[in-house]
Amino acid sequence: MERWSDKVALITGANSGIGKCLTECLVGKGMKVVGIARRVDKIKALAEELKSKPGKLFPLQCDLSNQTDILRVLEWIEKNLGSVDILINNAAINIDITLQTGEMEDWKKIFDVNFLGLTCMTKEVLKLMKKKGIDNGVIVNINDVCGLQVPISCDRPVSPAYISSKFALTALTKCLRYELAQLESNIKVISISPGLVETEMTAQWLKENPHLALKPKDVSDCILFALQTPDTVLIKDLVVTPIREMM
Repeated sequence: MERWSDKVALITGANSGIGKCLTECLVGKGMKVVGIARRVDKIKALAEELKSKPGKLFPLQCDLSNQTDILRVLEWIEKNLGSVDILINNAAINIDITLQTGEMEDWKKIFDVNFLGLTCMTKEVLKLMKKKGIDNGVIVNINDVCGLQVPISCDRPVSPAYISSKFALTALTKCLRYELAQLESNIKVISISPGLVETEMTAQWLKENPHLALKPKDVSDCILFALQTPDTVLIKDLVVTPIREMM
């Protein structure tokens, strides 16, 4: 990871789970990490914990469903850090609804964060990369195995709205990768699709329904592996699940 030392990473949902683990890893490897979340208190506390590390964590509040918040974050980064070298779209939400019981407002909340907010963030980061002449950046989208094929049966807590948002992310990732290739850009677009992971989103369910599950570090290690490939090598899609997961 020496090539990324002193570079800038932007991580959404950096306050817990995979995002927090990635933040700790990248700061430990000397990167400047902008960690964002709707509730920023935990990231501020993490920044204090990581003060002795080679890199630095900059905690910023951002509601991904609010375009004004996203633009404010990018303006801050340009003013204080210059640009973004790595964007990790990690934040996602799930609401326990079915197609018949959920309200449209619930669907909107999920898509606003999992897809539309992610799209807006990616678009703004790409604009900043282009403005600053960065053509070897990386965009990592944290997807889900449920976004690759519709599960015939799913024994973990994901709603139809969540699954649909992840399918939309699969399409977006492929379209963006094609668009950048057509422009002869060297910016990498990487998709990481985990199975069941122990996070705040799944903690209570796992307590009530013991299952084998990935640790956030398992997914973080896969992302670090994908980030360390040479400029001419792209790991497009990486699927990682607990052993024996049937998805």
